[in-house]
Amino acid sequence: MKTDHLKIDPALYVVSTPIGNLEDISSRLIKVLSASDYILCEDTRVTLKLLNFINIKKKLVSFNEFNENKKLDILMNDLKKNKTLSIVSDAGTPAMSDPGQLIISRCHDIGIKVIPVPGPSAITCAMSVSGFLDNFYFCGFLPKKQNEINKFFSQLILIKASLVFFMPARDLNKNSKYFLKFFPNSKFFIGREMTKIYETYIRDEMKNISKYIESNQKGEMSIVIDNYSNKIISDKINIEDEIKLLLGKMSSKDIAEYLSKKLKINKKVIYQKVIGLND
Repeated sequence: MKTDHLKIDPALYVVSTPIGNLEDISSRLIKVLSASDYILCEDTRVTLKLLNFINIKKKLVSFNEFNENKKLDILMNDLKKNKTLSIVSDAGTPAMSDPGQLIISRCHDIGIKVIPVPGPSAITCAMSVSGFLDNFYFCGFLPKKQNEINKFFSQLILIKASLVFFMPARDLNKNSKYFLKFFPNSKFFIGREMTKIYETYIRDEMKNISKYIESNQKGEMSIVIDNYSNKIISDKINIEDEIKLLLGKMSSKDIAEYLSKKLKINKKVIYQKVIGLND
């Protein structure tokens, strides 16, 4: 391949790669990767398959959460020398729950150009086919510890938007209880293995989420929750006011049962708020 017409300005190029289907590769991706001095990869083995598909031979440098701090100074020195670097993740857009934020931020700090090469993103892919309102909030992956998950969702229920999550498909079983707890009246959308051979798309009421839990599920999921339809948001202040009026007059259990029927909100959610206000 001739490279005269492939010259590009020295910079850090943030290159989006396919999230599954290699036919989603853009001609600009090919041009930029071909013209780069080398490519920063989340996993060199994954990126090598991509380069083989488009018949490009290029030096690959591992750059991920485990080594980015150690390699950052060397990479910045190369960028200062006007070398052209590209950064890719295993799939989708770098720095979106993937490595990249650290070097991108450092480039901005010292005046090195950062140029996006837009393309596939699991976030926008899921949103585009969810049918939910397009004001969305990207939540990334869930925390791992239970107390952190509860705190995480307690903050998210206040955001009136479509909420987008990433999750390994195998984790839906253990995490579905949190979706039911905090978004009992919402609708959800799941895109699993998007753009791949066995891609699956589901949209349903949250109360039915357990129907879609399978044993030994593989692959990745993007989950969108329609938090506009979550009555906990619109009724949050009213719930607390109603509880305060009833405290001391009824038992916690009776308050939860009464307000659950009145406000049409999950009884467990109200009971936890009662306990919280009693503390």
